[in-house]
Amino acid sequence: MNFLFPSFLYALSAVSIPILIHLFNFRRYKKLYFSNVVFLQEAIEESRSRSRLKHWLVLLCRILAVIFLVLAFARPYIPLKHGLPLAGNKAVSIFIDNSFSMDALCAQGTLLDEAKGDAIQIAQSLSPSDKVQLVTQDFDASEERWLNKDEFITEAKAVKTSPDSRYIADIIKRQQENLNHSGCPAKQCFLFSDFQKSFTSFPPGLRQNGIATFLAPLTAESRKNLSVDSCWFDTPLHLPGKPESIFVKIDNYSPDNVQNAPVKVFINGEEKAMASVNIAPNSFTIANLSFMPSDKTIQQGVIEINDYPITFDNELYFSFRLTGHIPILWIHPESMSGDDYLRNLYGKDSLFTFKDAAATHIDYSSLPSYRLIILDGLSSIESGMSNELKDYLQKGGSLLVIPPATDLNSDSYRQALTSLNSSWFEKQDTNRMAVDKLNFESPLYKAVFTGGHHPNMDMPHTFRHYIISRVTAAGYENLMKLENGNDFLDLFHYGRGSVYLLAVALNDNFSNFQKHAIFVPTLYNIALYSIPQSPLYFTLGGIQPVEAPDIDLPQNVFFKIKSSNLSAQNDSAGTVNTILPERRVVDNSVLLYLHNQLQTAGNYILTAGDSIVSGCSFNYNRKESDMSFYPANELQRQCNDAGLMNFSVVQTANNSFSGAIKEAASGNYLWKYCIMLALLFFAAEEALLRFIS
Repeated sequence: MNFLFPSFLYALSAVSIPILIHLFNFRRYKKLYFSNVVFLQEAIEESRSRSRLKHWLVLLCRILAVIFLVLAFARPYIPLKHGLPLAGNKAVSIFIDNSFSMDALCAQGTLLDEAKGDAIQIAQSLSPSDKVQLVTQDFDASEERWLNKDEFITEAKAVKTSPDSRYIADIIKRQQENLNHSGCPAKQCFLFSDFQKSFTSFPPGLRQNGIATFLAPLTAESRKNLSVDSCWFDTPLHLPGKPESIFVKIDNYSPDNVQNAPVKVFINGEEKAMASVNIAPNSFTIANLSFMPSDKTIQQGVIEINDYPITFDNELYFSFRLTGHIPILWIHPESMSGDDYLRNLYGKDSLFTFKDAAATHIDYSSLPSYRLIILDGLSSIESGMSNELKDYLQKGGSLLVIPPATDLNSDSYRQALTSLNSSWFEKQDTNRMAVDKLNFESPLYKAVFTGGHHPNMDMPHTFRHYIISRVTAAGYENLMKLENGNDFLDLFHYGRGSVYLLAVALNDNFSNFQKHAIFVPTLYNIALYSIPQSPLYFTLGGIQPVEAPDIDLPQNVFFKIKSSNLSAQNDSAGTVNTILPERRVVDNSVLLYLHNQLQTAGNYILTAGDSIVSGCSFNYNRKESDMSFYPANELQRQCNDAGLMNFSVVQTANNSFSGAIKEAASGNYLWKYCIMLALLFFAAEEALLRFIS
C-alpha cells in the first residue's frame, strides 16, 4: 500500500490527544454523604470495573477514529500490479473510435463528441514535457507521430467519422508498438469506444508488456438501428424491357417492432418501386420489389430507408448490366445434317446470336467472343482444339459436349476432357432406362420446378447412352442421373468456366431427351448461366478486387473509377471522385485493386480512357450496423480471462474523466473506506458515552 500525500502521516501525532485526555481526567467530583455505606461497597467495586472498561473502549475508538481520519487525508492506495512506472516523462497513446456506430446520441451530442471531449481532458492533464499520440480508425501515416498536448487537442477536435472498422486487438497492438518506441519510462494507453461486439475481443496472444491500458466504454441513449443489409436478383439475366424483381434484406437491431417502414428503389436517379415492411425486434425481413429498368445498358440503383441517428447503412448501392444478346457457337462435323433441335431452340430466339461452324473450319481467334460453345457429334477432339478450349474456359466461357451417335474416339475424348478436370465418355450402355433423379438445387432447375420431385413426374428415357466415367473432382456437380446410377448430365468447373457433359447424342435412336419438355429449360438455362456473374456491389475497405475486361489499352490509357453522373454521387466540395486503381492480370483475369482510395459509398463507373466499360457500386461495411456492445463489467471480465492485468475499465459516473483516470492510473484508492471507518468509530464512541453507564 502506498500514499498519494504521505506528508499527512505526520498528523498521526494527534493520537496523543485522546491518550492525554484519558490519562489526565480533569472532571471534578462532588462528595455525597451517606449514613451507612456498607451496602454500597459491593456496588462501588462493580461500577468501578465497568467504568474502567468503558474508558478503555472509548479511548480505543478515539485513537482509531483519528488514525483513519489522518489516513483518509494521506490518500492510501494499492498500486497496479507489475509495478507500472508512474514517474518521469509520459508517453500517452489515445484511441478515439470514429467508426459509424459512434454517431449514436448521448448527453454530450454523439458518442464521438463525448470521446473527443474525454480525450481532450486527458491531454489537458499532461505536463508540457509529456508527449501524446492520436490513433483513430483511419490508421493514417500521420498518426505515427508524437504531439504535445496543444497539438493533440487541435487534432482531436478535427476527428470525423470514418468508414473503417478495425478490431480492438489490432488497435491495441498498434498503440503498444508506438509506445515501446517512445523512449519514455512511463507509458499509458487509452481507448475511447463503444466496444461493439463485432470488433471487440482480447485474444490470449495480446502482449502483456507493462503498459497501463485504460478502456473507456461509452454508452448511447438509444441502441436502435435499421439497416439495408444486402440485395440480390433471382435470375442471372437482365433483359431490356423486361421487369426485374429484386430481393432486399433489412435488419432491425432494436428491441422494438418496426411497423410500415418505407423502402424505396431508385434506378439511374428515378424512383422505380416502393414498399412498406414490418420487422420483429432483433430480426430481419426480406422485401421483394419489382421495377422496370431504364433503357440504358448500365443500370445503377440505390435502395433507401429512413432511420436516425445511424444513417450510414440507410442506403445500399448496386449496379448491373442489361444483356442485349448471348453469342453461341455450335461446332459440328462437316457431314452433320438434319439435326435442327439446337438451331430451332437458339436460332429462332432474338436473345441468342447463334452461329455454327464445321470442326475443320473454326476461327479460333473468335472463340473468346462467344459465351457458350457446343461440341455436337464430333468423333474426336484434336489437341489443337483442346488447347484453345482450355484458354477459352480459363477466361470464363461455357462448353457443352454432346457425344456422336457412332465412331466416338474414347482416347481422344479422355485426353481432352481430363485436361479440363472433367470426366469422359466410355462405352455405350444399350439398356433402356429412364432419368431417375434431377438436381432441383441446381440453378438450372431451381426456378423451373416448385416443390421438388413428384413421384409421377414424367422424365426422359434412353434407349442407349454413353457411360460417363466416375472422376472425383472438386468442381463436379451431377444434374441428372439414370435409374441404374449412371450420370445423364454432369457439370464440371474449370478455371472460371463450366463444362457440361451429356450422356446421349441428340438422336432419336439414343433417347427422347431432345423431344422432352425438360430439354428446353435445360439448354436454355445453360446458355443463360453462361453470362458472367458480376457482383452487384463491393464493400469499402475490403480486399475484393474489381474485375475489368481483358482489353488492350493504348499507351497512356488506364482504367479509372470515378463517380457516376447517373447517381450524382459527388463529394461535399462538388468535385468528382476519381481514382486510378492498380491493374493486375491473375489467371487470365484483369483485376483492379483500389487500396482504400475510395472512402465514400455510392455508384461509380469504370472507364478506359473516355469509354465507359461498366458500372460498379461500393457500400460501407454492415458489421457496424449491429448495435450490440460490451458493458464495463463484461470488458473487465474478458481482460481478466485473457490475463491482461494491466488493463482497467474506467467509468466516470459523476466524476470528471481525468480524475477517474488519475485514480485508475495509481491503483485502487482506499480513502473512502478510511472515512467510513473514522465515522464508524466516532459513532461507536458516542454510543459508548450515551448508552453505557
